[in-house]
Amino acid sequence: MKLIRYALNKAPEDIRFGVLKGKEVFSIENEVFSDKFQIGSLASTLGEVTLKAPCLPSKVVGIAINFEGIDNFSAEMAEPMVFVKPASCVCGPYAEIKKPFPELKWWGEAELAVVIGKKVKNITEEDASDAVFGFTIANDTTVENINCRDHHLARAKCPDDFCAIGPWIDTDFNASNCLIEAIQNGQVIRKGMSSDQFWQWPKIVSWLSTWMTLLPGDVILTGNPPDTVGMRYLESGDIYTAKVHGLGELNNKFIC
Repeated sequence: MKLIRYALNKAPEDIRFGVLKGKEVFSIENEVFSDKFQIGSLASTLGEVTLKAPCLPSKVVGIAINFEGIDNFSAEMAEPMVFVKPASCVCGPYAEIKKPFPELKWWGEAELAVVIGKKVKNITEEDASDAVFGFTIANDTTVENINCRDHHLARAKCPDDFCAIGPWIDTDFNASNCLIEAIQNGQVIRKGMSSDQFWQWPKIVSWLSTWMTLLPGDVILTGNPPDTVGMRYLESGDIYTAKVHGLGELNNKFIC
């Protein structure tokens, strides 16, 4: 199942959840993250709607340095490096993302993202899949921090719209061995297999839940793959595609 949030083109302020089947959009009955969730009747077609971020997380939790080849990677890491982005970071597919600090460099980060489906605390790695609603794609936009400080500080990671997600949540996707690519203006600039991530998503979900309550709709970013062409910064007008093969692609335009 592909869960979407969308607005009818003829009523852009009316944003709803739906299920996408091919190019048809079906309504949803009851709450999305509940046992009473049901697919309803045909509501529209893909050409008649604008896709939004497929969920509204209370928080976005990011895992950094999760691939060998990323700066500062070490196989001796005792635990993942974590940062948190607020809900105000979230935007959807095709959204234009604007840089609030004109003097600083910025870049995109294409990531496989886990969407939590129920309230979770102290879940085991073996049971982690029971907590997951599905998978989506994210672009963890980041701006260089002033004075060369750690770029995971809030100013670098948390401006408005600095976490595009979408275009949907796939509840049936197998994320164990998928190719993740970052494509800037048509050129692949980063890529990696999810199976090569140092911390796999079940372990991430379980470990986070030992000290952080995860809520329905929360999004976990699993890490940015290594670059293939050297560090590539964003220029105004660039189109950045975060692609997870078999899951889809997320396109956004960046404006300086």
